Amino acid sequence: MGMTRAKALWSRGLGVLLLVPLLFWLGGCWLFNVAPVASFTMSVTVIEVGGTIEFTAIASRDEDGVITSYEWDFGDGTDGSGRSVSHTYDAAGTFTVVLLVTDNDGATGRTQKTIYVEAGEPPGPAAAFTASPASGGSPLTVYFDGSTSSYVDGPGPLVYTWDFGDGSTGYGRTVSHLYVSSSARTYTVTLTVTGADGKTGTATRAISVTGAGGATAPEGSPSARFDIDFPDTNDEVAPVRARFDPDDSEADTGDTLVLFSWSFGDSTSTSSVAPDIQTHTYVTDEASQVFSVTLIVLDDDAADDSITKTVRVENYLPTAGFEIADDLDYQTSTAVVAWWTGDEDADNDDDRVTYRNVAVGDRTVWIRTQEIVDGDWLAMDSADPVPNNENDEPAEFDDDNGPNMCFDPEGQTWDNVNGPDWFPNRAWGIQRLRVEWGDGNTDIVEFDWENDEDTVAEHDYDFQGNVQSWTIRVTAIDFLGGEDSFERMITMNDS
Repeated sequence: MGMTRAKALWSRGLGVLLLVPLLFWLGGCWLFNVAPVASFTMSVTVIEVGGTIEFTAIASRDEDGVITSYEWDFGDGTDGSGRSVSHTYDAAGTFTVVLLVTDNDGATGRTQKTIYVEAGEPPGPAAAFTASPASGGSPLTVYFDGSTSSYVDGPGPLVYTWDFGDGSTGYGRTVSHLYVSSSARTYTVTLTVTGADGKTGTATRAISVTGAGGATAPEGSPSARFDIDFPDTNDEVAPVRARFDPDDSEADTGDTLVLFSWSFGDSTSTSSVAPDIQTHTYVTDEASQVFSVTLIVLDDDAADDSITKTVRVENYLPTAGFEIADDLDYQTSTAVVAWWTGDEDADNDDDRVTYRNVAVGDRTVWIRTQEIVDGDWLAMDSADPVPNNENDEPAEFDDDNGPNMCFDPEGQTWDNVNGPDWFPNRAWGIQRLRVEWGDGNTDIVEFDWENDEDTVAEHDYDFQGNVQSWTIRVTAIDFLGGEDSFERMITMNDS
């Protein structure tokens, strides 16, 4: 009986203990503090560098009170506060975002999420150009230079396309354009540069042209027309001689054409008062370049018209190559008879040449890039020298390990006497070679390729023992300014 009574008392006591917190809960009051729960959402989980993410902690909650602070750690060394925040990531990587919430009793809750910031596409090229002059009276020739355009780490050369704002276009890094207007006008010139990856950049400038005498253009404009022909068999490979015939240009009934102004697209221009045939020679140091040719005609009532056509010019760029003396045993002799184009122990596909058991001190290394002795490859008609554009690699040219000599697929002649007057260089092929030794030597050796049967250059390296390497670069430069470079690495080892 006593045991039964004790159990009854204990049961009533337990019931009271359970009832008390229930009553506090129903009354909106807790005997102890419950920690807040942190929760947040974000606008995206993957962005590119420079992108901004929106964060909101509106889903965070506190059962027995209120959240008084929201602290953020964005994972990149920066932080923030507030229930809703935004953040911009300036570097690529994986970042852990942490939210810490604190309630009115000082209790905290914490949660985290991961975001991914990708490098994204690199920026494209930046276009920039100068115009000189930027204003003047009609007719006004303006020279444009886009060489300040750039593409940091971009692949390949830039292609330059111009919109002169008067319906005419042009191509090339430097161009000129003739503006003719019977009244004051402002033209917006746009340069578009395009990288080898197809990305573009643009820049614009305004050109102000004062009309001839401020007259108003009359009704009935003339028509500018011209034909292009190439008087020589070579109509594409530089140097290209082009003839422009404006005879089909016409004035309106009762008017007369009084001015023919030409812009040849290579920073040169001319004008005449008669429909004279213009002959112009184009050269380029690029593999391919398009020149924009513009004719503007002006009649005796100050009315004008223009037309633009293009001339494409190719330059078969040279190929640079060289061989290296095969053994430092030839230190005391220039009669080098054996040459390397790559290490034999590298399956003949390595441009590295290694010298072993080299003594400490000044060690001489010879390189050579042979004068071409292939008669067919050299053949040209001196009376009317036109490059043989079908030349393949000359005899003995070894491209298994990289070129072992220099050549130009246009052919090779150093004849600066014979040849037509229209050819400004009077020679084709490689004009000179440049050698950089790769050891900090400031002397860049340039030597005449024409006068040596085997062009040999030598250089002393300061070998200090152990293993040292240098990269030798040879650059072949043709008569049009086009060039190509080739490198081989040499390594000296004292064991």
